[in-house]
Amino acid sequence: MSGPGGEGAGRGKRALGPLRRGAARFALVGEESATRAREIDRVLSRLEPEIHALREGLQRLQRENAAILRLLIGEAGSGPVAEAPAPVPARAARHTLFSEIERGSRAEVVAKLAPYLGRFRGPGPVVDLGCGRGEFLELARTGGIEAYGVDSDPEAVAAARAAGLRAEEGDLFEHLATLAPGMLGGVFCAQVVEHLPPERLPELFELVARATRPGGVGLFETPNPATFATHVHSFWRDPTHVRPVPAEALSFAARTAGLAVEDVLFTSLPPEEERLRPLVAEPPDGDVRALMAAFNDVVERLNGLLYGYQDYALVVRKPES
Repeated sequence: MSGPGGEGAGRGKRALGPLRRGAARFALVGEESATRAREIDRVLSRLEPEIHALREGLQRLQRENAAILRLLIGEAGSGPVAEAPAPVPARAARHTLFSEIERGSRAEVVAKLAPYLGRFRGPGPVVDLGCGRGEFLELARTGGIEAYGVDSDPEAVAAARAAGLRAEEGDLFEHLATLAPGMLGGVFCAQVVEHLPPERLPELFELVARATRPGGVGLFETPNPATFATHVHSFWRDPTHVRPVPAEALSFAARTAGLAVEDVLFTSLPPEEERLRPLVAEPPDGDVRALMAAFNDVVERLNGLLYGYQDYALVVRKPES
């Protein structure tokens, strides 16, 4: 006959039995949950390219719809159309719509160009070569800078003039050649040089150097070919692009024309969700932390190469003497 201690121990063992069986079941549930979670992760990984493509397609459709609305009812996006637009040839209509989609709304372009305005604080005039609808001219007017634009697209020139801006239709090379030496205080030229044959770039900078007074500034923005995202996401969508222009090539053309290169400004990072993501955990193990740091360094380098700044702007100045 067992004593009180033996009887109590037996009851304890019998009570622990269900607990152990429950714990085992919970362990099985946990393992099953982890297995399902891994399967879901694998499915999501396989679906991620399709999801990304669908997201890009939706964003493209949204840009196209917004561009069509701007062309139909104006930038305000509301109110009746005062007068039906005159019919245009189908080719011209497609070109206008494509340009509207690619460059975005007027407000978006103005916001993108605004940081450049501070480079033009000397006496004018500043000429905007390839002025388009006149977003930079609008910024210059707001900043009290004397500026005018030249563009070969009559519709773009008409839009700039309708906004009360000074713009004229013409070829930028011919226009610069007609100016008196030292007449300009500055030159602004955004998203133009990639449309030019490469052999004409030296000529462009020679004309700019001739027409700009000593101390005058030039700023030339163009897609950045040093990042893979430019080639994949934007550059070759525009059939009027001739070829990307590396910063080194543009700098060389400017320096050999007698202009001093002051700066290269990089802008337009792809959206954060398109870039590779670093690891953010903080493991206690020193070796693991070192491995993570090395991995994140590789991620940063790859982001610069694959998903870096999509545009750059070369800033030049004509020497005082």
